[in-house]
Amino acid sequence: MALDRGIVDQQLQDLGEGSRWWDVRELRDLPAVLRADERILAISRGKVARVRWMRRPWLIVVTDQRLVSLRSGVRTSWRQFEVPAGQISRVSLRVGPFRGRVLVAAGGRKYRLLVPRADAHRLLSALSLLNTSVNRQVAGFAPARIVRQVIDHMLALPAVALEPNARPSLPAPAVDTSHLEERLDSAEEEVRRLQRQVDFLEELIRERHGATAGGESA
Repeated sequence: MALDRGIVDQQLQDLGEGSRWWDVRELRDLPAVLRADERILAISRGKVARVRWMRRPWLIVVTDQRLVSLRSGVRTSWRQFEVPAGQISRVSLRVGPFRGRVLVAAGGRKYRLLVPRADAHRLLSALSLLNTSVNRQVAGFAPARIVRQVIDHMLALPAVALEPNARPSLPAPAVDTSHLEERLDSAEEEVRRLQRQVDFLEELIRERHGATAGGESA
């Protein structure tokens, strides 16, 4: 039996999410996907794929029973995949300045969820609640770790610490950083690709060195 929309709305309210999610197309299909006894623990919207910038975002929901990803079609019904709680064996998080990648190992497969940074921590916490035996790990993207630490430090400082004589001002309007996030994702992927190439070359050098040493000893 599907979950009533009013119950979904109340659960979102309990999470502090408000009603903003009802503007997302996938949420209109979510009540038909969730079970009557299911409770939402965390919700986000992000990308599920290696080539992240070429994929449409999914609605990602963690309930007390499973992980559900949902993507609604324009002319067709929704697409979804789910991971039961009992199959999740490992959850890890890699955070950058703007986004986080939640890695879920379940049933011999790995799922990569790229979501806003704040949502990534909530997804990690919710997934960790599903199975107490789940291994949990938090790490940072190597190229972005220092930048993230600086940003965290600056955000933690009160305004008076930066400019004691400054007068209070209205908050600055929100800036669209989506293009910066895409460029950051691309740069991180390129760094990982180069690291794999370096690892391969190092292994090749070690093998050749071993073969040369073996020939000289003979």
